[in-house]
Amino acid sequence: MSRRYWIHSAPDDYTEDGQRECARGDRCSAPRLSDESGRTVRLPALTYQAFCPQDRNAISKALNDLPELFVRVHQRLDKTFQAVAGGPIVAVSKTAPVPLSLAADELLRLILATLVSWEERVRTVARLKPLDTATSRRRRDGVVFSQSWTILAAHLDALLALGAEPMLRDGEFVDLDGADAGLDLLDLAHRCRRFLTDTKQPSRHLSGVYCDCGYPELFELLDDDGQPAGARCRQCRAEYDAEQYTDLTRARVEPVKSYRRRPLQPAGRDDHTSRRA
Repeated sequence: MSRRYWIHSAPDDYTEDGQRECARGDRCSAPRLSDESGRTVRLPALTYQAFCPQDRNAISKALNDLPELFVRVHQRLDKTFQAVAGGPIVAVSKTAPVPLSLAADELLRLILATLVSWEERVRTVARLKPLDTATSRRRRDGVVFSQSWTILAAHLDALLALGAEPMLRDGEFVDLDGADAGLDLLDLAHRCRRFLTDTKQPSRHLSGVYCDCGYPELFELLDDDGQPAGARCRQCRAEYDAEQYTDLTRARVEPVKSYRRRPLQPAGRDDHTSRRA
């Protein structure tokens, strides 16, 4: 790596030999284990760059995954998706629903704004032609993303070695450096996967429903949109699609509905006062 891509700032956590803790902190992929007061504590790895090699690779993967994730999020613009948490849809207005997914549009705006902001800084450090503000504003979303992603992918180490400079975030100027750039890329990829339900909620236990094997170990299966799509038994590994699971619950309910309590006929020696036969 070129010396001009070295970290410009000097963080407070630098050690005597010039190393610093990985910028991912508690989420470092290669933590150090330290014994403090008889208990094991996980500490970020020491590195000469902003991130340890494992996390640098994770950032590179997140950046490489963004084109596909961007396209998939863009495909959700013209659809309205029910929340993963489920529940009934409550009408709150008599007006027609918005034809576009506002959540998808907001995420796309965030991706483009974040990448362009870092692209501008990398262009300066890498001595590339600066962006023409008037022209860049008229670019289509696909062109904006493609150009920004290409610049960042080709100069990832330059990006992660940026020094702290004021950048506009949420209407305010804050000092951001290469470590913040890496965390932004990881966050964008995570937001996309969460929106696309790649990061799914834990399977819900379908309590009270027994599998054909006789064990109440059925857990809910979700489709790609996070909607119920059947069940899987963790005891015998049997799977039921949505229709099979409906048939299974119906088969379990029918014997209960058909059960009728048989009335008791009083005998001649019964004690009617204490209701003892």
